[in-house]
Amino acid sequence: MRRTLTALAVAALALGWTTACEPPPPPASFTVNVTGGATGDDANPGDGICETAPGNSVCTLDAAVQEGNALGRADIHVPPATQPYNPSVLTETTITGNLTLFSTRNAAGDVQIRAAQLHIATDGQLALEQAGIRVTGTTVVDGLLTFHRSTLYGWLDISPGGVVTMVNSTGTGFGSTEPVPASGAWVTNRGTFIGRFSQFERKADASGAAALFHTFDGGATHLGATIAYRAVVTSPDCLGTTPVSEGYNSLLDCGLDGPGDIDGSSGIPVNDVPPGAVGCGTAIMVDVNGDPRPSPSSSHPGHCNRGPWEG
Repeated sequence: MRRTLTALAVAALALGWTTACEPPPPPASFTVNVTGGATGDDANPGDGICETAPGNSVCTLDAAVQEGNALGRADIHVPPATQPYNPSVLTETTITGNLTLFSTRNAAGDVQIRAAQLHIATDGQLALEQAGIRVTGTTVVDGLLTFHRSTLYGWLDISPGGVVTMVNSTGTGFGSTEPVPASGAWVTNRGTFIGRFSQFERKADASGAAALFHTFDGGATHLGATIAYRAVVTSPDCLGTTPVSEGYNSLLDCGLDGPGDIDGSSGIPVNDVPPGAVGCGTAIMVDVNGDPRPSPSSSHPGHCNRGPWEG
C-alpha cells in the first residue's frame, strides 16, 4: 500500500511539475489596429501574440486571422473604416478556426472589411458582430457563418453541411465583381440558411437579375420577419425548394404561407410581429442599431417591426 501511495505521489508531483513548466494559455482576444495602411502576416501563428514582427506590436487583420486559425479561436476587434470606401483588407480568406469579428458601425450597410474571396472551411466558424464585409467574389461556406447586426455584400454559396445565420442584418449580391452565379440567386443554398429580422436587397444592376435564394439538393432556407427591398426588379425572390416560414415575411413569389406572410414588399406593415414570434422580445431583444426590440415607443405595444430596424 505504501509503495502504491508513493508511486501516486511521485506521479502527481511529476504531473504538477509538467503543468507548472507549461506556458500560460494564450489569450483568446486580439485587437486589430489597422491604421496607416498597415499590412503583413503574423510573425509566428499560434504563439498567442498578434504582431507582424517580434516585438513590434503591429496586429493587422491578416495577422489576427492567421493567429486565430492557428490557435483555433479568437475574438478580433476591427476598427471602423476611417473613410467609407477604405475598409480593412483581408487577404487571409480561409477560416479554419472559431473566429469572431467585432466592430463599431455608424449605420447599417457600413463596410469595415473587404475581401476578394471568403471560404469558411468545414470545421471553421466565423461570426460578424456589428460589422460589414464586402466580398468582391463569392463567400463559400462549408462550416458555420453567422451575422448579427451586420452586412454581407457579394454572392453566397452554401455547401451541403454548411450553415449561414443572419439576424438583424442585411445582405445583397451587390458589390461582387463576378457575374450572376449559375444558380441565378444571391444565395446558392445546398445547406442551411436562416434569416430573421433581416432585409435582403435586389438592385437594378447586374446583381438585380438574380433571385435572393435558390435552395436545392436537399438544402433548407428558414425565414422569419424578413423583408426584401427590390429596385425595378419584379422577378421572384425565391427559386427551387420553398423556404420554411417562421412567419411575418414580406417576399415576392416565395410560396410562403406562415402567419403574417405577405407576397410582395409593398405596404409592409410595421409593429405587427407578436411578442415571442420569431424571437420578438425574447431571443431577439435589439435591432440592427442596438435599439430595444420591441420599441417602447411602438404604436403597437409589445410588437416588433419586420426587418432589421425597430421603430
